[in-house]
Amino acid sequence: VLPNNKNIVMAAEQAARLARTSGVRRIHVVPTTTIPQGISAMMAYDESAEIKDNVEAMQEAASRVQSGSVTFAARDSDYDGHQIKEGEVTAKIACDLIREDSQFVTLLYGEGVTEEKAADVEEAVRSLLPEEVELTVAYGGQPVYYFLISVE
Repeated sequence: VLPNNKNIVMAAEQAARLARTSGVRRIHVVPTTTIPQGISAMMAYDESAEIKDNVEAMQEAASRVQSGSVTFAARDSDYDGHQIKEGEVTAKIACDLIREDSQFVTLLYGEGVTEEKAADVEEAVRSLLPEEVELTVAYGGQPVYYFLISVE
């Protein structure tokens, strides 16, 4: 189980314990707290591996992910006398998540974002990233969040 939400991890772990004690199923929880962590964990899954090895590999993959999200604003905003624009916020968050060993940034844009807007944000993010960091932008279709940001 990949909870992908910090508020659900404990409930998932309790459900797994209850399932084990009732003998219904063996359930393992990889305690992901964000969707980008869950995606990285899924990509680490190897159907030919033992469950213990898979759980360890998936936890390791999830632990390497820094993530952020951008949702809609209830009103126009400014900070320190500057208008805040969506692309700039997404770019700033992505850059703030970069660590010395980061190699990849992935932006998943949501259902309320056009391809043109996603391309504008991609350009803003790319302009701030170090050259050696690879940027991928893809349609995620998620509601509520304009952008989910994953840095690995």
